[in-house]
Amino acid sequence: MSARTRARRAAVLLVTLALVLSGCAQPPAADDPNGPIRIGAAVSDTGKYSIEGAAVKHGYELWRDMVNNELGGIKVGDRKRPVEIVFYDDQSDPEQAVRLIQRLISEDGIDFIFGSYSSGLTLAASAVTEPNKKILFAGGAAADTVFSQGSDYVFSPLTNTSRYTESALRELARRGVKTIGILHTDEAPMVDVQRATEKLAGELGIRVVGTQRVPSDANDIRGAIGQLQRANPDVLLEAGHTLMGVLTTQTMRSLDWMPPYVLMVQAPTEQNFVEQLGAQTTRGIMAPTQWHSSAKFADEYFGTAADYEARYVARYGEKPSYMPPSGSAVALSLQLAIEKAGSVEVEAVREALLELDVDTFYGPIDYAGPDDPSGLKGANVSRPMLTVQLDEKGEQVVVAPAENASAEIRPSTPWSQR
Repeated sequence: MSARTRARRAAVLLVTLALVLSGCAQPPAADDPNGPIRIGAAVSDTGKYSIEGAAVKHGYELWRDMVNNELGGIKVGDRKRPVEIVFYDDQSDPEQAVRLIQRLISEDGIDFIFGSYSSGLTLAASAVTEPNKKILFAGGAAADTVFSQGSDYVFSPLTNTSRYTESALRELARRGVKTIGILHTDEAPMVDVQRATEKLAGELGIRVVGTQRVPSDANDIRGAIGQLQRANPDVLLEAGHTLMGVLTTQTMRSLDWMPPYVLMVQAPTEQNFVEQLGAQTTRGIMAPTQWHSSAKFADEYFGTAADYEARYVARYGEKPSYMPPSGSAVALSLQLAIEKAGSVEVEAVREALLELDVDTFYGPIDYAGPDDPSGLKGANVSRPMLTVQLDEKGEQVVVAPAENASAEIRPSTPWSQR
């Protein structure tokens, strides 16, 4: 761990402690039985996660509008109550996230918190929600470390990061791939991806020929990419946020290097990635994804996965990445838990969440309990992960696992032929 990372974590802990202690005063009444169900959300409108933050926020908004405009509210016992979401901008900063979560709890009197994109921000937020016994719905967090802490109040429907590259690696191994190079940021979920990828690669007979770790806010990675280029792997895995994926692609092009297969966590699932770089530049790049509109998932609220995409396009004018449906799915699980409990009392809702076992437009949701062998309490451990590849139009095509694929993986084309 770098000195800068240690100092940053120490600062977050100090801010957390100060705010938790300052929040010991009695907060305002959390619930008016005749008013809306109020939910707090600290999301990243600005900063390095602003693209992903906006996507998660859109998912929360789409769910809120579906509940209020189509259902007339969430059924609580014998009445229906509308939903209100109080949004704050955490600026992609853990210290700011801590301050805002404490504000939502101690000043706004809110029991249910919708989290931001990033497992790091979620971990910071959970340092406040856990001692205050408030439920944190992690609509944009999937790192194993979020759920291995033994928290009772964090829930996420996403597949965990330790399984992100699984379907792609298994299919690539079947195609004869022998070597892989890894570039990853220093964020907790991306370290999880790196470690899990190295472990699975070894089991599949794929040799790791280089691993480069870069700061999440790096703006020059030529040295790291150059090291991996010299190792000449069959596969390059980039594990980082969308802006890091853009920077990696630009750097590879400037170095005239395109490995046979490129797998990027996050970036290719965002339409902004293709819009910024162009379809010919991004063609052939693969990505693990939590969700795709072609998946055969459905529920009575959003309909099919394809129905959700159509709803999203009608509202926001573009196709969603997996982040908006992730936000909508975690919000839907709150709705279902409240209806199951017949109450908005925190402990009743928490118990109902642990009892959920439902199929949704996002896929199955079944949160792991305290006795789950995975040790990842609050995670959706049995959910599958898909892999997509960008085609010549910049469209995402599912290529793995084979039973969900609509096309086969294609090798990358050299830059000179684009």
